[in-house]
Amino acid sequence: MIDVVEALRRVEKAAVGSQPRRVRIENAVGMQLREDVISDTDSPPWHRSMMDGFAVLSSDFALAEDDKQVVTLDVVAEIGAGETTAIILKRGQCIRIMTGAPMPTGADAVIPIERVVPGSSDGLTGEHVSLHDSHFRFGQHVSKKASFFHKGQTVIHSGVELEPVHIGLAAEVGVSHVTVNAPPRVSIITTGNELISDCKIPGKGQIRNTNEPMLAAAVVRCGAEPIPMGIAKDHAESLRALMAQGLAADLLLLSGGVSAGDYDLVPRMLEKMGVECIFHKVCMKPGKPIWFGVFQRPEASPTLVFGLPGNPVSALVCFELFVRPALGVVSGRSLVMQSGPRHTAKLIGSVRGNRDRPVYHPCRLELAEGSFLAEALPWGGSADLLGLSHANGLLVLPKKCGDYHKGDSVEVVPLVSRFRYESERC
Repeated sequence: MIDVVEALRRVEKAAVGSQPRRVRIENAVGMQLREDVISDTDSPPWHRSMMDGFAVLSSDFALAEDDKQVVTLDVVAEIGAGETTAIILKRGQCIRIMTGAPMPTGADAVIPIERVVPGSSDGLTGEHVSLHDSHFRFGQHVSKKASFFHKGQTVIHSGVELEPVHIGLAAEVGVSHVTVNAPPRVSIITTGNELISDCKIPGKGQIRNTNEPMLAAAVVRCGAEPIPMGIAKDHAESLRALMAQGLAADLLLLSGGVSAGDYDLVPRMLEKMGVECIFHKVCMKPGKPIWFGVFQRPEASPTLVFGLPGNPVSALVCFELFVRPALGVVSGRSLVMQSGPRHTAKLIGSVRGNRDRPVYHPCRLELAEGSFLAEALPWGGSADLLGLSHANGLLVLPKKCGDYHKGDSVEVVPLVSRFRYESERC
């Protein structure tokens, strides 16, 4: 039986990045870019107005009285957004202009519409307009050509995890498709004669299938695509049929059937189907029975196979510690970022030690002045989802450790998605 660090090392060694895929930009959010995005244009592509107002020559204002800065100009044209004019602006003239419109030749500043002298023409109903701007300066309210970026410039670099702002930027430079690391596809099989659909009422000896929707949701949180396969009964043919389909995905998650009982068929069936066992059983609680292996697919990256314990807390803890990092590697993200690196925290309250193996105990984590504070939560064991639902981290209690008390330093693992969400919400 290996320890958690060695198990994680083996997962990292076995995991490889997925094949890149060409997708429409609007479908690429959350994916990792595999190429640079290079602009085919300057931005802005021309000098443009940043305000509704009047395009003017600053030289007309240079001669105005300093205390008033009032100038009356001839209005010779109007330019709306998306329009241009061939007029070359001359001294004593102005052009009514809208936000985003190209600046006319000769103009070098914009006076906002709010600077029209009260009682004078607004430039629409008359041929003249009186403008005042006591803080006038050359180039005001004009966005210069290529002031944001220039043609041929790399605007999004390979390796970036794409956000909506990147999609808008790609569209601005004429890129409609990008090459990305495709989201991993994850098959999910739950096993057990006692399982029924989560929408049914359990009879005696039956329990609802909580693991399938729970694991599917965890997969979605990692930016991957879950493929729920349903419930496999505890006999060979039922398992074989679903496993054969599930092995076509990038990852296959099975929950239940990985211990040493007569009905725990998963390890034997996987090996019969050609899945190489990398490890079985890890020195930890909960999650000791976890099984991990690799299936070599023809003309594709290998399928990573995780046999997770059937108890829901055990399954979710194993997902956080091992499956999440594997998904990080397959999707091209950092292993450390995806696995929730360990930290040291100061303990609030106390927690009992343990004897036989390291325990990952649900806890509440808070950041205070750059340091973690941790509080152990009441927890009824590996089937207590309610207890885990209040946690955003795990206390790591070493093997054969004594009791911990208030103020002691303890090792913790943030539950990445929950801790990030709560931090952002604050």
